[in-house]
Amino acid sequence: MKKIFFLTIIVIHFLSISKIVAQQDYSNKFDFKFGTGIGFMGWGDLLAVCFENELNYKINDYFTTSVGVGYGRNIGNSNDVFEQHNDYLLGSVNGFISPFRNNRRNNFKVGGGYTYLNQAASYIAAIYHYPYEDIRYYKDGYSAHCFNVIVEDEYRITTRLMIGAKLFYTGDIKDGGSGELFGGLIKFGVAL
Repeated sequence: MKKIFFLTIIVIHFLSISKIVAQQDYSNKFDFKFGTGIGFMGWGDLLAVCFENELNYKINDYFTTSVGVGYGRNIGNSNDVFEQHNDYLLGSVNGFISPFRNNRRNNFKVGGGYTYLNQAASYIAAIYHYPYEDIRYYKDGYSAHCFNVIVEDEYRITTRLMIGAKLFYTGDIKDGGSGELFGGLIKFGVAL
């Protein structure tokens, strides 16, 4: 009889906990995410390690906006005799739509926006060996106004912690969408 009583108490306890977990509130308006991943710069020939910080604001159950800052650094090309080095710094403003609502544990969203991209490149332009060794470096930098296309999925581990994945494409507006940067990130976040 005691076993049945304790078993009933334990079952009622687990049912009440599961009801509380099912009713958790995922409606925080702000969240902060940071991510790292791999991107390809230019026409896809420059592999870069990407880092990103992003602040998101949830407008309603379907729409979200974000402001982000990103940095990427070319990790080198072993076939490059002249040791080319590229990196970028960007700032972006994006809008997202969540077709399956953004108030659940899993939030799939698609979006786009504006990015200001500052890219720098440097490499050895020439090496002279006679009559003495002379190495000449080439440095170049430019800025571009770009658009973004983003597909992102995030999963709430708890009511405050989240993990997600992001695929992105950033194209230059002036050059008709020619590729500046594309890749993917793994993101971690916290609801504020």
